[in-house]
Amino acid sequence: MTTPTRMFSLEQKVGQLLFIGLPGPTLDAEAQQLVKSIQPGGVILFARNLESPQQTAELTADIRRFSRVMPLISIDQEGGRVDRLRHLAGPMPSAKQISLADDAKLAFELGVVTADLLRLLGFNMNFAPVLDIEAANDQPNGLEERCWGGQAMTVIRFAGTYLEGLQNHGILGCGKHFPGLGDTAVDSHHALPTVNRSEKQLLAEDLRVYADLFSTLYTRVPAVMTAHASYPAFDGHSGIPASLSRNVVTDLLRKRMEFSGIAICDDLEMGAIQKTVEFSEAVVRAVEAGNDMLLVCSRPDLMQEAQTTLVRAVETGRIPRSRLEVSIDRIAKVKAMVMAPYAYSAEAFRRATERLAVLHRAVMGSAAPQESLS
Repeated sequence: MTTPTRMFSLEQKVGQLLFIGLPGPTLDAEAQQLVKSIQPGGVILFARNLESPQQTAELTADIRRFSRVMPLISIDQEGGRVDRLRHLAGPMPSAKQISLADDAKLAFELGVVTADLLRLLGFNMNFAPVLDIEAANDQPNGLEERCWGGQAMTVIRFAGTYLEGLQNHGILGCGKHFPGLGDTAVDSHHALPTVNRSEKQLLAEDLRVYADLFSTLYTRVPAVMTAHASYPAFDGHSGIPASLSRNVVTDLLRKRMEFSGIAICDDLEMGAIQKTVEFSEAVVRAVEAGNDMLLVCSRPDLMQEAQTTLVRAVETGRIPRSRLEVSIDRIAKVKAMVMAPYAYSAEAFRRATERLAVLHRAVMGSAAPQESLS
């Protein structure tokens, strides 16, 4: 049984807005203290945290055990270049490989098998699918092979079908990177990109994907990750990242597009932010912009600084307590959608990896005719 957030101290309420990473594969004394003191609303795991299926299931169970309120436990499990489970479950095909096969049933099965693997390991969310539209610029922008296609309808078809498989099998999806990061020439992990598309073009193409997936029942996304990129169409030439922009997060996402789920700011340790805004200022501005949760993925000192900074901002009135409660309420509503993890079983995990291998062969065009994906 979890403790209601109304029983929390201000520090712990603020913790619900933080989505943190962990340093290693176990909750050692330091990591336990980090979780207990911050009480994060979410925890993201990376390859550094995953040694074996059994160990991963034990780690996620420990995260839940030390959390007073059930946390979102997520991962970037897209497939292809971003495949955190590769050494646990075998290779997972990329979005681009599936779209090139031109069979939406393969996208659905990718969602299903991803959900089954993640629930066995104790996850309840996946930071996928990428909803960016691939631009024909052949630039090293960090999105190679991660996009479903170069047209809005292609992305809607495949990403929507993937979401249906993922969410119908108990894992929440998160669309990224709002409002659209495909037409960039810089990787936001390293520096701040600029998306020079007009407002009309963004609305007709990039944002059309989100509008469709916000309204379709079986593919409705409960969470959106906001992009670390500058959009002159919405913010002029101010150089403000969309993730820190009220024009983008509140006026566009919330008001214009009527999104009622949670907005999650991409990792505040990324170069696009670190080279643009001082960390503590970025933390406050991300909440002021309208984000509900902030990713801080690597450094425990910055996770603690983020919590301290937000507490101070609330105490001084820069962030009204009512604004804090709005995000806590949105987070609670999404958490109410979470399905319990499966009890870990080595045999069940093995069967899921076999289905993944069949899917991978099918996508690569080498599946035997008699093999079934079901």
